[in-house]
Amino acid sequence: MQRNLVISCAILLWAIIVGCGGDDSSPMQPTDQPKGTTDVSPAIVTWLQNNAVPFKTPRPGSGFEDLMPLKQIVGDARIVSLGEATHGTREFFQMKHRILEFLVKEMGFNTFAIEATWPESNLVNNYIQTGNGNPAKLLAGLFFWTWNTQEVLDMILWMRENQVSFHGFDMQSPKMAMGNVLIFLQNVDSTAAELAHSLYACLDPFLNDLSSYAGVPAVAQSNCQEDLQQVFDLLQERQADYEALSSPSEFAVALRSARIVVQGEDVASRRGVATRDRYMAENVTWILDQAGPEARIVLWAHNFHVSFAPLNHNTMGSYLRDEYGDDMVIFGFSSFDGSFNAVTWNSTSNQFGGLNLHTTPPPPVDAYSSHFRASGMPRLFLDLRGIDFSSDATNWLTGPRPFRHIGSVYDRNRPARFFTQSRLPEEYDVVIYFQHTTRSNLLQF
Repeated sequence: MQRNLVISCAILLWAIIVGCGGDDSSPMQPTDQPKGTTDVSPAIVTWLQNNAVPFKTPRPGSGFEDLMPLKQIVGDARIVSLGEATHGTREFFQMKHRILEFLVKEMGFNTFAIEATWPESNLVNNYIQTGNGNPAKLLAGLFFWTWNTQEVLDMILWMRENQVSFHGFDMQSPKMAMGNVLIFLQNVDSTAAELAHSLYACLDPFLNDLSSYAGVPAVAQSNCQEDLQQVFDLLQERQADYEALSSPSEFAVALRSARIVVQGEDVASRRGVATRDRYMAENVTWILDQAGPEARIVLWAHNFHVSFAPLNHNTMGSYLRDEYGDDMVIFGFSSFDGSFNAVTWNSTSNQFGGLNLHTTPPPPVDAYSSHFRASGMPRLFLDLRGIDFSSDATNWLTGPRPFRHIGSVYDRNRPARFFTQSRLPEEYDVVIYFQHTTRSNLLQF
């Protein structure tokens, strides 16, 4: 599983390091000492202390008294989207679990979706709904080492107790989706199953290493795209017949599986995060539609994906903002310093160095997290909506300022690459800040 993500990291390395990390020419080199209060005026400190909302702990099961301001922050929104500044931070994961607890118990949320493969996530959901299967093994089968942690497993076990549905909205591993389609067709239309098997053959050689598909000649990729789309079209055209031979729910899974295959090939062929984000947004909409008009959903992904202001291209958050508007509240996560897990990348040798513990150096003095640290509040929420940015106490928020963005890969020799010049109010509705964080607890399964 670690190998699968390293392959994915290689495909998306430009986006992870450059698209989400600024460049070396930008004036935001980290300082040698934590000077978080050096250039922060007393007016800003006072404003933060009066307007930010402190909370006691990220630990789940700690009660809801300090989270009650979330009721007003979230309001009637159907979607709460939770980001993270790294894919390997314990406190970010714990806090997401704790917010999920609050939203389920206090605000009627009932659906959850994460940046993980759609078909395999359905197996986790089946465990939550029925108790069938080993949750640790199912979690390890999501193809993302980032989620194979004790923190996420604890959340899944809690979801089992509280019957919150679990979904994935990613499409980067279409092997199981292809299998779903073929099994379904074999049960309802064996002739169509044979046709689908032949049409899927163009992708078969690459299913265990989809990154190699990018090297296939463009003409062959185009033909393959047409073949995969033909399977989807066949299912769609025969919906009434196939539903009668199975059930609407079984057909819906088969049709979405066929769509996931089309998406997976498209992302692999174009090697682009922009295409992936558009499809992730599409899949979120599908999940929410399937859950019904009364459903309320919590999303879990990287800060970059949940943000609603495009940086180099459209993000999942921007697509969802266009569709849902104020019916979605987006939380960005930030920290001042700490440790985290990530795959090591050495830009000098152009080599990966495996999955390792990393430590964040202190951010630049003008970074957002340096300002939050100056408040003296070790943990806080800050609602960025409705702020008058015309005063000296608030205009710093409009940026642009350095904001840390670390995905699943980190080059410890070039920490400045893992900051963006951000304008927080244009990217997130709310920011959650931790002064210090620690690495997630990886599982070995």
